[in-house]
Amino acid sequence: MTIAVRQLYQLLWCGLLGLALALGLPTLATESIAPNSDILQSARPYPLLEQGIDRYGGGQFFEAATAWQQSASAFANAGDGLGEALALSNLSLAYQQLGRWEDARNAIETSLNRLQGVDATEGDRAEVLAKALNTHGRWYWMRGDLEAARSRWQSAARYYVEAGDPNGAAIAQINQSKAMQALGLSRQAADLLQQIEQRFQERPDSDLKAVGLRNLGSALRQVGDLASSRDILTQSLQLAEEPQTLNLGRLELGNTERALASRAMALGKTDAAQTHIAAALELYQQANGQLQAQLNRLSLLVEMGEISEASQLWSTLGTEIAQLPPSRSSVEAQLNFAQSLTCLHPELSSRASLVCDRAVESNADAPKIDDISQVAIAAVHRARELRDARIEAYAVGQLGWLYELIGQPEEAKILTQQALLKADEIQAEDIRYRWEWQLGRIATQQGKPQEAIAAYQTATTTLQSVRRDLLSVDPEVQFSFRDRVEPLYREFVSLLLQGENGLPPSEENLQQAIRSVDALQLAELEDFLSCRLQALGELEQIEDPNAAIIYPILLDDRLALILQRPGQPLDYRETPVSSGEAIATFRALRRNLTVAANTPEVLESGQKAYTWLVTPLEPLLQQDAQIETLVFVLDGVLRNIPMAVLHDGEEYLIEKGYGVAVAPRLQLFRPQPSRGELLVNTGGIGIPQTIDEIVFPPIDRIAEEIDRVAERVNIGEPLLDEAFTTANIQQQLTRDRFSAIHWKTHGVFSSDPEETYIVAYNERIQARDLNALIQTRDGGNQPLELLVLSACETAKGDDRAVLGLAGIAARTGARSVVSTLWTARDAPNTELMARFYAELANGATKARALQRAQLALMREYGYTTPHIWGTYVLVGNWL
Repeated sequence: MTIAVRQLYQLLWCGLLGLALALGLPTLATESIAPNSDILQSARPYPLLEQGIDRYGGGQFFEAATAWQQSASAFANAGDGLGEALALSNLSLAYQQLGRWEDARNAIETSLNRLQGVDATEGDRAEVLAKALNTHGRWYWMRGDLEAARSRWQSAARYYVEAGDPNGAAIAQINQSKAMQALGLSRQAADLLQQIEQRFQERPDSDLKAVGLRNLGSALRQVGDLASSRDILTQSLQLAEEPQTLNLGRLELGNTERALASRAMALGKTDAAQTHIAAALELYQQANGQLQAQLNRLSLLVEMGEISEASQLWSTLGTEIAQLPPSRSSVEAQLNFAQSLTCLHPELSSRASLVCDRAVESNADAPKIDDISQVAIAAVHRARELRDARIEAYAVGQLGWLYELIGQPEEAKILTQQALLKADEIQAEDIRYRWEWQLGRIATQQGKPQEAIAAYQTATTTLQSVRRDLLSVDPEVQFSFRDRVEPLYREFVSLLLQGENGLPPSEENLQQAIRSVDALQLAELEDFLSCRLQALGELEQIEDPNAAIIYPILLDDRLALILQRPGQPLDYRETPVSSGEAIATFRALRRNLTVAANTPEVLESGQKAYTWLVTPLEPLLQQDAQIETLVFVLDGVLRNIPMAVLHDGEEYLIEKGYGVAVAPRLQLFRPQPSRGELLVNTGGIGIPQTIDEIVFPPIDRIAEEIDRVAERVNIGEPLLDEAFTTANIQQQLTRDRFSAIHWKTHGVFSSDPEETYIVAYNERIQARDLNALIQTRDGGNQPLELLVLSACETAKGDDRAVLGLAGIAARTGARSVVSTLWTARDAPNTELMARFYAELANGATKARALQRAQLALMREYGYTTPHIWGTYVLVGNWL
């Protein structure tokens, strides 16, 4: 392939990458498009091949498929197997974009078969074979077969090297790293991306190098490495020479800054979020000629409530969008635009909370409903002209959403059903669940609860299937739990728990509500871990005669409680309280718990929480004297609250004879007693350290704590201070069959895996590396019974911080995790841990052992302040 054609190809691929971002599609390298001009420039079917490239690059996938189909036939008639294989590979890409998966499979498999007997030079054959394997990998990826995708991309990279195409090899390896990340091979994926970066850095500075670094930066964002993505994209921008490369680089860097802002906001870091937002807005504004950048800027302005500036911008974009040539990207631009306009309309924004981050109270320059509907209708017409079923399903469904908002449910229902039919044509379940959900909302609006429940049931089932197949396709299109998935489950649960004719919800509805809560929690864990989790047991298999399971569920207007007792039907109670009041109370309780002097405030909030969460269930619990453990499947902000500190005005919950545990997704933490005596790996850091500009103060009495643990259970050689390194930990874990781990070291748990870590000597071990480290343990096919982290804390301002703790438990295979939620005091911490292991050695369950250890601090050692004894939480198996 000539240098000029290679550069042309790179520009084409970059355009496709921008198109994929504009569409919200996986930004997977679709490199199997550009032909080798040295091979095909004299072939008669070549103009058809070029025509297909032009149509594909313009988002006209139906026309591209037609041209490539004709090109493949022409090559076949000419006896040119190499050209036919390339055309068929490209045809498979077009079919994939159109959702015609069986046609796509047939095309790529035929392409690969043609290449087996092709008569061509090894370099030419390797070039086309590499492209075909890259396309085949994309097909497997989109169908959810991650291992097959990884294998094809690995082979594609090898053939690109053989063909002398380092850029193609880099693209295939970037794709391969995504598959490895999705398969849980995070460390290997990171190593591969570092190798790619190193090869790019060794090249001379050029616009082509800037393009390659931009692709790498985009890939790093997709695997969640936002800091590295930002660094690489900044470097790419500094090297860019051509205006198109420069503007696409600004768009990509703006997207990464926006992702960093979202992460910071979720973690309660509002100042950092504002800095990233300002950077994103500036980059989008500087990306001259990039309509997608301006659309992203508009949506971000709307999201941040900058209504005046957003109103000025939308009025200038409308004409430009209307003049776009027909393509999938132009339809997507219209839909994106219509959504932003909806969120600028005072009346509609208040009804569109699923999409609009805030309601607009007043806006003199707001778009009219007729203006918004005209944009949406134009998108539908253009999608139908393209004969692109996928984008038509989106466009018709979004038009139905608009009718839902303006209060025309019958018209909304008809359009939504049409969108579903289009999604069914191409088996697009990732689209289908949205419109099934929409049908549920419309039925609710029409006062048809049974019809609504049926629609929600179908939507959640479809969504679970989608997540199994496409969980880690790309965080750009992954489901955002705060914005998309969580509201679906909450609305469904609220419907199930309404009851009819003044009667409580049926047993069937309560069971379904539990399954929905479990499904949501599993989805949150999988999103945190970026991998699939296998259930270890079904709900019906949990048989502990001494445990009651409590599901508190935060709904808009009430706090719902489902109680599961041994051998009893499910019980339901609810407390009328707004979600705003409940969340404010729980946050105040959590905040005051971290301050030793705020015990009166803790008691005030703790009593209110007790009244909401426990008082309605007390008569039922008192009927079963054998219940000694309360297992909470906690929801939302509740997960950051140690349930032990709830207070009835006279006693804390643990003083009433109950051990307390938290068990997100009960199927993952099926309760089973420990098997045999524990052999505990011990270690930690007592010396002060500064790592990555973070100061970690000294931890006293670490050696004493481990010595006290050793009095009750068998331990390995402690790894303390300078010896507490990743290498030493790994060596011990692989050498001895430890069944438990007890580490006393600083650490932070967060809903962001990048912000979840524990501290070793001169390093922070992040969540994904910690998972991999613990999984190297030689357990002799036995799970890790217990993981104790006795000096950690949860991220401040992060309502889902305990998700990080649960994620570590689920990914490492630990049956139980005991940790602190805020920094524990050294002396009482040592006493609690010593008593905890003593109770375990005497045969107590983990929940009872922790309860007795906490009571000992209160009653025997005089540590009555809940700040001291309330920091401990048991996650997972309570037996």
